[in-house]
Amino acid sequence: MIAFLQILSTFSCLILSPPDTLRIISVPLDHREPRGKQITISFTHFQPYQDQKETILLLDDPLDNYFQQSMDLRDLADEFNLVQIKGRHQSEVLLTTIHSSGQTDWSKAYQLLNVDQHARDLEKVRKALPGDRPVHLVGFSGAAAYLHYYLSRFPEKVSSLISFNPLLFDLQKNLNFRYPAPCPEAQANRFWFAYLWHAHAESLCPDTGGDGDDFPFYAFLQWGFLVPGLWENREEDVALKVRLFEHSYDLLANSPSEQPPSIAAAWMKQESQPIWKELEQASFSVHGVDYDKGRLYEGKVLIVGAVHDKLLSRYCYDVLAEFYPQSSLMLLRDGHALGKLRATGLQRELIRSFLLEDNQEKIGVYQSLREAGLLYDKRDRYNL
Repeated sequence: MIAFLQILSTFSCLILSPPDTLRIISVPLDHREPRGKQITISFTHFQPYQDQKETILLLDDPLDNYFQQSMDLRDLADEFNLVQIKGRHQSEVLLTTIHSSGQTDWSKAYQLLNVDQHARDLEKVRKALPGDRPVHLVGFSGAAAYLHYYLSRFPEKVSSLISFNPLLFDLQKNLNFRYPAPCPEAQANRFWFAYLWHAHAESLCPDTGGDGDDFPFYAFLQWGFLVPGLWENREEDVALKVRLFEHSYDLLANSPSEQPPSIAAAWMKQESQPIWKELEQASFSVHGVDYDKGRLYEGKVLIVGAVHDKLLSRYCYDVLAEFYPQSSLMLLRDGHALGKLRATGLQRELIRSFLLEDNQEKIGVYQSLREAGLLYDKRDRYNL
């Protein structure tokens, strides 16, 4: 239990804390109508922008923020311009437009908050930065999935990508990888999803403790109040529902009807039911990553995947790496939230060594991860 609570204290997503310089930029309410109504989105520089530095872009994701707190990346600001994009889901004008009839227009909510709109916002921010230069992208989970989509649309604008556990459920569905078996206590609700998010050992729900690294679901229910955001009332969070719709669509669309959905997929569809109903009544296009575009990308990609990930099969990371000609895959003995990695504090050195192509520092990071018992050798696949 103590180890689990220590991991809880490190839960975080790849954003800057605290922000330093807030900037505002106008973007189209709907990028399909670039000359139409405009909204404002915000982004922050941790330090004043310096032309001689390369730039790292970070992007907020509503689902990531539901389960995570902030990771302090301020040390990277000495060598990089760090730019954090807050996202259009915070725009009051956009939310007013969605509720203009007095009720939530869920079709409009998806059309204005989908992954394509966010990716085009990201490109607007990138172009607004001095020099209009390619940037580095760093993302975790849902935000990383956004960045893979952005890379498929604007590959020439990306210097490199570091992707931590990208939540790309369509890979899992299309490759027919199995879902984790549920505990007897599991139900289609946010607590089970949160457990899958934060669990970081091989076994899901042991009756007795093993190596002390796992945490049974029934105990997670008892201590779940420690997870940031888990007990908050988010029923009216439109952006979160759109994100859950996109993830559940990736898992469930065009799936065999006789195949029951996973409990996580069932919860995501349940939470985004109003958008699913709109889709059934008047079918609309749903955006997804064009993975084949990755084969044409000439920059470097680092994919960091957790072998004990309970949300996405770790084999998805193997397949994803194959789409990029200059990709590196690092597998860690960790869960989706990467709590063990974050507890070591090595994520900063990992990011820095990759972006600067510092081979000596890479060797040091690998050695430190190995000494911490986190580095997973694919040749050792039967000894997780």
